[in-house]
Amino acid sequence: MPDLPLELFARVILALLPDVGEQIATAFPRADEQSCRLGFKMLAATTQTCVRNKRAILVADLWGKAAGMVLWPPSAIVDSANGSRLSLARRLQASGGCCRYLSINCMALQPGELAWLSRCCCAVEMLHLRLFGPEGTKSMEWLDAWSHCLKRLSIQFWYDDCLGPPPIQEVTCLILRSCTALEALWLTGVDWPKARAQIGAAIRCELLGAAGSSLRRLSLEGSQPWPDDEINAICAAGLTVEVRLLADRTR
Repeated sequence: MPDLPLELFARVILALLPDVGEQIATAFPRADEQSCRLGFKMLAATTQTCVRNKRAILVADLWGKAAGMVLWPPSAIVDSANGSRLSLARRLQASGGCCRYLSINCMALQPGELAWLSRCCCAVEMLHLRLFGPEGTKSMEWLDAWSHCLKRLSIQFWYDDCLGPPPIQEVTCLILRSCTALEALWLTGVDWPKARAQIGAAIRCELLGAAGSSLRRLSLEGSQPWPDDEINAICAAGLTVEVRLLADRTR
């Protein structure tokens, strides 16, 4: 059986890659983690079959297509020597500029990785920060790098039993002040009273009376109920607000 022409072969592989646009449009901030991993795994396996297939993938820039949707770290294993972690790091060095959706487990980050990701993946439009605790605020370089391009941002705040809560008001203020293109913001893990109070204070400080904000939608999720007067005050800033009450996941 004759080999497929390189261009046709690349088209076949491209058709098998996850539809990043569809995933992002329908599932943000909860895109399917398996889809995030599938593209890189499929291309890595295909390049190992023969030199010709490897060349077809490179010529068609399929690595860039797969990099559109990235989950970091690629494995639940927190190990700097983990093969999948190092392999994905090498790919992002070359193709990270194509990443538009990035989901990060902040508790599994190695020192300096968040700043490194913000340099490699310089055009992220949708960012999901999971388990963002007090250690996540040691460096806010990522905010400087993505402030011009982020359109959707989701942060799951995490209360650490030993280190305490993250500085929610400070982080929220920086986001509202810096992210000039941000259209939608999801704040989850609002599971203690001070968290709710700090979010409200940040919004009143940065948005009420301010002109030109691009933010239109705010989603608040956690075990803390929001009184009607607080929600009305937030809506007065021109936002559409969604509140979801969930069980406290920090205990």
